[in-house]
Amino acid sequence: MVRMFVNIGFNEKISPANIVGAFAGESGIPGNVLGQIDIFDKYSFVDVPKEFANTVLNRMEGASIKGKKVNVEIAKPNN
Repeated sequence: MVRMFVNIGFNEKISPANIVGAFAGESGIPGNVLGQIDIFDKYSFVDVPKEFANTVLNRMEGASIKGKKVNVEIAKPNN
């Protein structure tokens, strides 16, 4: 799994279902392949299978979750 950072969290009333829906809908990957989702106040982390990581990064560029444009990137090692 590759841990992804997403710049949206509880402050925007985000739920795991919102994240799964956006990742699956925008990237075309099955939602059930996503791993752990950790949501904090201002950001979230999503575990994505390694084979889908580049697809998610490319297709989530410019995507929105609940009307907020999001940035998705590979999380830094200390996250």
